[in-house]
Amino acid sequence: MQGKRRTCLVAPCGAGKTVIMAWMAAQSAIRGQSVLFAVHRQELIDQSSETFKALGVQHGIIAPGLSGNDELVQIGSIFTVARRLTKLSPPAVIIYDEAHHSTANTWRKLMAAFPEAFVIGLTATPARLDGSGLGAIFESLVLGPSVKQLIEWGNLAPFQYYAPPIKANLEGLRVRYGDYVKSEIEFRMDQSEIIGDVIEQYKKLANGKRAICYCVSRVHSEHTAEMFKAAGIPAIHIDGETQAPVRKAAIEQFRSGEIKVLCNVDLISEGFDVPAMEAVILMRPTQSLTLHIQQSMRPMRPDTDNPDKVAIIIDHVGNCYRHGLPDEDRDWILEGKKKNSQGQREISLRQCPKCYVAHRPSPVCPGCGYLYKASVQSDPEQRKGELVKIDEIDRKKRRQEVGKARNITDLEQIALRRGYSLRWISKMAEIKQIMR
Repeated sequence: MQGKRRTCLVAPCGAGKTVIMAWMAAQSAIRGQSVLFAVHRQELIDQSSETFKALGVQHGIIAPGLSGNDELVQIGSIFTVARRLTKLSPPAVIIYDEAHHSTANTWRKLMAAFPEAFVIGLTATPARLDGSGLGAIFESLVLGPSVKQLIEWGNLAPFQYYAPPIKANLEGLRVRYGDYVKSEIEFRMDQSEIIGDVIEQYKKLANGKRAICYCVSRVHSEHTAEMFKAAGIPAIHIDGETQAPVRKAAIEQFRSGEIKVLCNVDLISEGFDVPAMEAVILMRPTQSLTLHIQQSMRPMRPDTDNPDKVAIIIDHVGNCYRHGLPDEDRDWILEGKKKNSQGQREISLRQCPKCYVAHRPSPVCPGCGYLYKASVQSDPEQRKGELVKIDEIDRKKRRQEVGKARNITDLEQIALRRGYSLRWISKMAEIKQIMR
């Protein structure tokens, strides 16, 4: 970092990034340096302010209706800050929360206004949805502890990852601007029988636990919440257009346990901290590794009132197969990667046919203890004088299954059942000339 003015710090969800930022801000203030800590949502302003107060860091707030104060440390809404650049005193240090958003115009505008400031960005996922890196913004990358280490140290709760099959046919979904077309996945996912399956799996795997449910659209989220309520499970829908008081009340009801399932649309992905939450339900297929990590790791915050907590992740759309498990080892770099090259990481998962736990290859399912059949050559079976090897029949069926695959989703489902890696998908897609 020596000699670098713009540094990106990478730390997984739950690593205590807000505490790290508060400490850095306090150290700068002690030296007489002014600090601007910029976030992009009102909930993150409130949450960060509470953390700063708890750590004794004096600060002001720049947000709609608020103009900060004389403190050296200011927590600011990036959108309000971008409109007031000419009125702000130049900060010596700018700290970005969720720095994977830093390529957006508002963030670039802030940096351009104060080119002499030291810039520090913190994120769990230093990558953009379209595969572009953050090298245009940051000069150096500092990697923090891994998810596996944080689980070992007790900073994150361990997890069980389930990938139950659903009736939705995801074949042929188009990708636009780096992710699935929402109107198409809404049509596939917003069906009563599919939502009914989701409710049944919740009852089976996480009954009575507080769960965040990530949906495709407002209509899908509202429908899902209504069906949960019809099944006798307290649920509510919120999204980015829900009025702030209503949204805040819903989150408080969820915190208290009055609401068990909080359905939303890409809203509760960053900085949402409810340690008592134990489960997450994924009903939104995504090509975004960043979104997958943010959403799947939401329930992994440790809970002092529940020291034996195990997070339940119920993935109905196979996102784990596209992106790996939350504790996957990842090679983060500032340089951008082409979308196709991101699939070259070695991720091999196996899905238990009995309990639907998704796990790394193992002879025994870590969820229910199911013992997989050993992969050995079968003895020949005699049928009317003709010897036919069972393994040859099996190989033929497997080849036929691959031959019938028409898109990436088909290949992903085959690989998930067989425990193949993403490299196999890329190779098969190339052979079959299937475009991503």
